[in-house]
Amino acid sequence: MIETFLSSNSTCTENCRTVVCFFAGVLTYRNNFEAAASEIAKRYQDVKVMTIFPYGTANGITRFSFIRLLTKQLTKVSYDLFHDESKRVTNVSQIISERAKTSDRVILIGHSAGGVIAYRTGLVLEQKYGFQQLQVFAVGCPKFHLKDIPFNHRFTYITGQIRDRITQIGKWRKPGSRVYAGKPGREIQMEFNPAHQGWKFHASYFLKSDWTDSNQVFRSNSEKLVAKIHELDQETNSQDS
Repeated sequence: MIETFLSSNSTCTENCRTVVCFFAGVLTYRNNFEAAASEIAKRYQDVKVMTIFPYGTANGITRFSFIRLLTKQLTKVSYDLFHDESKRVTNVSQIISERAKTSDRVILIGHSAGGVIAYRTGLVLEQKYGFQQLQVFAVGCPKFHLKDIPFNHRFTYITGQIRDRITQIGKWRKPGSRVYAGKPGREIQMEFNPAHQGWKFHASYFLKSDWTDSNQVFRSNSEKLVAKIHELDQETNSQDS
């Protein structure tokens, strides 16, 4: 079941200049994006921040229901990886089109499998609903076959300095296909909290997760990630002007 929430960090709820949507992957809790949403609110005026859970949230899960939920969600993820437009994409696209119809700028940010939904949703919003110049960012996302289309120039793929197992799944290009021969407009590797390893690293991109880098400069995963997204968005916005 798709779940959507308006972040408490939003500075606008109606007729907002900018709408930012976070897309969750599997086994994600409702508050996982709040640190990043707070950073978004510092950088954008009149911004509505939505958190979207295409596969539902993990809130209230018990150890007895963990495997059942994970299996159910992964089945849906597998379908979305190999189909250009699923029911989830159709429904999420409609939700965003209704809530962002008066906005000047729409930014879609997906984590893990949520990155796949973010990309496909952005494409539907452009082709079906007429949204122009929106930006899509996928963080720690599995790769999936991309058509060689202009839309990809507004798609940025972000990974960390540690090899994330999820980012090793799939390929952008389908061998032997002239249609699925695309790739993201930008592929960026960033440095995140090195204390996190394995699945903990994969889950921490959007968390506050404070650390000190090699130059003894204080860092935060959420601050560093959103600062880079804002920088790239402003750069693209300037090029479009």
